[in-house]
Amino acid sequence: MNLLDHVLWGVRDLGAATDRLRHEWGLGTVPGGSPAPGVTNAVVPLAPPVYLELVAATDPGAGEAAAGLAAATALGDRLFTWAIEPDDLDAESARLGLEPSSGGGDTGRWRLLGEVEPERPFFIEYDVARADRLDGWQRAYARAAHDCAPGEVTFLEVAGDGLSRWTGEVDVPLRLSDGPPRLAAMGIATARGEIILR
Repeated sequence: MNLLDHVLWGVRDLGAATDRLRHEWGLGTVPGGSPAPGVTNAVVPLAPPVYLELVAATDPGAGEAAAGLAAATALGDRLFTWAIEPDDLDAESARLGLEPSSGGGDTGRWRLLGEVEPERPFFIEYDVARADRLDGWQRAYARAAHDCAPGEVTFLEVAGDGLSRWTGEVDVPLRLSDGPPRLAAMGIATARGEIILR
């Protein structure tokens, strides 16, 4: 089964967004880096190794990713997209008839399948196996010093026809809604109750 890896939340001001997450929901963050030219990030570790990634365009002219993110967040912070870690990226590549691309940024090496875009999720495969990333994510979870003890992602609300043909079976419940293709909401289990981000 394909596994949820992370959810991206596009924000206009990274500092203001991390403050809001702490103040409103008790979610802590750890510093990120620059996953793409002109983009900076911070990370909210959830049940390891799943995480919420806050991404902000610091220089929209630096590249396509930064320009797209700046356009998507022009009217405010919003859920941007999500990433799936497949059982076998090459099998997904063959199924979808697409070639993976390599990436890196400041935080490691990976291969991507699909575009990082609001209309649908993308697939990601890391150089390090999921089980071998758990210790690092558990340390990140401790560093975040959450006030609410977040756990699993409880659901993703998505819009758009034919999404399941793209994603295959995933380990997080998907709730379907009307409207243009997008990630509309997510739920996070916490010790204080479920948090819903839109």
